[in-house]
Amino acid sequence: MKDILTIIIPCKNEEGYLQNLLESLSKQSLEDTKILIADAGSTDKTLEIINYYKSVLNIQVIKGGLPAIGRNNGAELSNTPYILFIDADGEIKDDLLIIKSLSKMIEYDLDIVTCKLNSRYLIVKLLYKINNIITLLSKFDKPFVTGMFFLTKRDKFFENGGFPEDAMHCEDYLLSKKYKTNKFGIVNSYIYSDDRRFKKMSYLGMIKYIFKNILNRNNEDYFKKEINYWK
Repeated sequence: MKDILTIIIPCKNEEGYLQNLLESLSKQSLEDTKILIADAGSTDKTLEIINYYKSVLNIQVIKGGLPAIGRNNGAELSNTPYILFIDADGEIKDDLLIIKSLSKMIEYDLDIVTCKLNSRYLIVKLLYKINNIITLLSKFDKPFVTGMFFLTKRDKFFENGGFPEDAMHCEDYLLSKKYKTNKFGIVNSYIYSDDRRFKKMSYLGMIKYIFKNILNRNNEDYFKKEINYWK
């Protein structure tokens, strides 16, 4: 798989989450697949965790920034036909998820593939169910894919301009909607995350945020406004 796929993970101060992701990646039979971690200047134990997992995973730390910048930096350094972007706070519990996703992409000649979202936190789980329905329905409009699990052909990624670095949030959706719906696939498996996004904005605040994003989905200027999402 090392000559086919590159995995890119943007991160900053992820000591509470990154270990879970890297541990789950170590069970994916990646066969020395290159993992580029775009670090935006972590000051906690993130780099110590990364160094520990270098013994079992083919990890290289590169320069990061905001997630769009980190992901794009990684894409520029990749030389494989497929790229998988994963958020640092994700956790994969299906040991075959990456193989399933890549196989689906190759078999059906897809340009972009994602999976479903899940969480062990009940309210987050319910909200992710709604997100999964929106993702499914987006197959009939414009693909909706989050940075939690964003598998793409490398050439289509650059053809579509990469992640927009002037977007202050939802840069993943702004890119994914440029892909053709008939080249979009969804794997019936999950990537998990906790409730930190919801704690940060409050559950009500997160629901309002999602609703506003849906209303403004065709207004790209809206996503260029600073809302302190990453602070």
